[in-house]
Amino acid sequence: DVVIAWNVFQHFYPYFDVVEVDWDAELTRAIGGALVDESGQDFFYTLNEMVANLQDGHGNVYHSAYRRGGWLPLLVDWVEGRVVVTASGDTAVRRGDIIERIDGTEAERALLDAERFISGSPQWKRYRALGSFGAGVLGTTAVLSIEREGDRHEIAVERRQPEEMISEPRPEDIELLEDGIYYVDLARAQMPAIKEKIDDLAAARGVIFDLRGYPRGNHEVISYLLSSPDTSGAWMRVPQIIYPDGENVAGYQNNGWFMQVRQPHIAGTVVFLTDGRAISYAESFMGFIEGYGLAEIVGQPTAGTNGNVNPFVLPGGFRITWTGMKVVKHDGSQHHLIGIQPTVPMERTVQGVIDGRDEFLEKAIEIINTTG
Repeated sequence: DVVIAWNVFQHFYPYFDVVEVDWDAELTRAIGGALVDESGQDFFYTLNEMVANLQDGHGNVYHSAYRRGGWLPLLVDWVEGRVVVTASGDTAVRRGDIIERIDGTEAERALLDAERFISGSPQWKRYRALGSFGAGVLGTTAVLSIEREGDRHEIAVERRQPEEMISEPRPEDIELLEDGIYYVDLARAQMPAIKEKIDDLAAARGVIFDLRGYPRGNHEVISYLLSSPDTSGAWMRVPQIIYPDGENVAGYQNNGWFMQVRQPHIAGTVVFLTDGRAISYAESFMGFIEGYGLAEIVGQPTAGTNGNVNPFVLPGGFRITWTGMKVVKHDGSQHHLIGIQPTVPMERTVQGVIDGRDEFLEKAIEIINTTG
């Protein structure tokens, strides 16, 4: 399995020119790991570490026998250098609690240990590690050491199957926030619903598009922001590989979306919200916003992984996914690991979390009120 997987990447992975990895040494390390692994689960982690070192946000190893069944009923984020609870489904844990340790391990160390087996950019690895923080065997208990209002507490929380998604509050999918400012959550609002409101959005003083997540097939929104047709036709590049070791690539099959201008044009001040959880299709969307300068971008860099996902299955039922297409920014520069950069970088604050404030959204409103 190691030899097969290593060779797939050796010959076809399109990003070795921008990632820092000694792939020959990785083969030696992974074979050595496989030789001493004592169980299928041990080997599952050996494969995960190999794929993680590709630094590919689409890089994942799956096996039906090795799934985490239990999750803490919490959302956490990395805020001011600490793991902070941003939403809770357990009455003993509150929004704004700072988790210092989990089962005796420092919270940051727990994140770093998880990130060792996650492939992608630093921002994507951190998002994924936060999303699985404390995951483990269903029904077991995690002991959290928490700081709350200057006091410290030890709280036991059971790992459960999520009955419903725990989320931080956001406005409605499409909502008029205040006089002349609309909010559209692109991770929830589908294009037919957006079109029903398109005249209102076009006439609005400002529109905030929230892409802290994955779009719902609604990238046609771009057409209502463009002033002239999209001419960027080479940001998606399929490598034509005919020689071993990724050498002497015969060329690329270049593609783009070739978006057209649609009316009515959204003429007010437009702000996009985004962060490290925006990956792949979300970054194709955001690439137009960055490449054509269509809006201010408030938040944090996106995941830095884009391109079609290629899967293959190894003997023993291990399934691996990875990025086969090379995607660059609209100006031809590197996208992989870098992502879409905010024009207005933002960081959350612990006090903002405690108060239940969406500080990114507040900044977007401030920008519109200042310029609109």
